[in-house]
Amino acid sequence: MSKRLVLFSQPSPIVFEKLKSALFPKYLINKTLAIIQSDGFDLEAVTKYNPIWQQFAESNGAKFLFIDNSKRGSDSLLETKKLLSSDIVVISGGNTFTLLNHLRLSGLDKAILEFWQKDNVVLAGFSAGAIVLTPTIEVANYGDTNDLKLTNLTGLNIVDFQVWPHYELSQEAEVIEYKTKNQTELRTIGDDDVLVIDK
Repeated sequence: MSKRLVLFSQPSPIVFEKLKSALFPKYLINKTLAIIQSDGFDLEAVTKYNPIWQQFAESNGAKFLFIDNSKRGSDSLLETKKLLSSDIVVISGGNTFTLLNHLRLSGLDKAILEFWQKDNVVLAGFSAGAIVLTPTIEVANYGDTNDLKLTNLTGLNIVDFQVWPHYELSQEAEVIEYKTKNQTELRTIGDDDVLVIDK
């Protein structure tokens, strides 16, 4: 059984080079990469990056799928089906509170957990997409605004540590403060970093 978790801050040219090996391990045979964008209601804004991801997927021999997290109820079943048919799922960045809310309302939070139970898969998240895979998104209070007044900050709990994306040395005091206050393991991820965890 092989599965891999990939966490990063942003899909820059430097990071895309690293993602070639991180997202496409040799155990993947029929490769389908699906991306879930964060703001499910502003599709024009979130889908503008799809051509970049599609080109990246196809240049690495993978099919590309877009998962629409604005769908609700029975309309979201097709999105869940697409997600579960994929081998590689990438959860994008944006506002962490908005992303988690959309994942819950669309049911994609449960679909991601089901996807992660499969063999021979890769689950990736960048920025907000990395944070939602942790036990809690509380760290997002240091960078995002909680306009939704979300009170349940429980993440998907796929990893047992928290992450601080877009880390810079100037933030070290805040990182130490957060770790001390919450007595938690917190891993920092710089903008050029890619954290790969094989299970």
